[in-house]
Amino acid sequence: MDRMLYTAATGAARIMEAQSIRANNLANADTTGFKADLERVNAQVITPTGNSLRTRVLAQTEDAGFNKQAGALNPTGRKLDLAIRDHGMFTVMTDAGEAYTRSGAIVPDATGQLTVDGRVVQGLNGPIVLPEYRDLFVGDDGRISILGSEGGIIEQIAQLKMVNPELDTMKKGQDGLFYSRDGNPLKADGSVLVDSGFLEASNVQAVSELIASMDLTRQFEIQVKLMKSAEKLAEAGNRLIRNA
Repeated sequence: MDRMLYTAATGAARIMEAQSIRANNLANADTTGFKADLERVNAQVITPTGNSLRTRVLAQTEDAGFNKQAGALNPTGRKLDLAIRDHGMFTVMTDAGEAYTRSGAIVPDATGQLTVDGRVVQGLNGPIVLPEYRDLFVGDDGRISILGSEGGIIEQIAQLKMVNPELDTMKKGQDGLFYSRDGNPLKADGSVLVDSGFLEASNVQAVSELIASMDLTRQFEIQVKLMKSAEKLAEAGNRLIRNA
């Protein structure tokens, strides 16, 4: 009975971990550039002892990475809203160093420094600070040009640092950003192109995530019933021992 209870409890714990992954995906269904997390379950056979048979298998949740599919492009008309075509990522700075994101919702802070979700955007020569300008243009190669507040000629001021790593070499952090697995900064890739006036939507399939969440709820209920059955069997065994 103890083994049955332990197996059911382990299965319930695994389902709760899977539920948290699905819930996080659903919560970010409208987050710009978000990549859905995946789950993978590993069947771990418990080594039998004595004359026991190999009948006990425990489920263990493992990190399966993230959904690499690109999200849909939504037009915004705002020039600093950028979406990467096909493959590639923008570079931002964090306390841990360089990180990478598909979100191109770039906003200047009070000093004119470009940020994404409050994190400094990296250019080829470091952070990008916008001077006062009358108009702004972003080329498909990430070059940022402005027409000064006094008019005159259009002047290029910086170029975004964009990278194009193999996604299998990247890991996703708790903050939703991507990091290289070896911890080293990635080199800029000039082949990455962007579209100004668009944002990439999340690639979360809300309906699929909701159905998966409902299925996990049913599985959890089954594990709870097994734990209750183990409890009843234990109580029955105790009564037999007392009446013996």
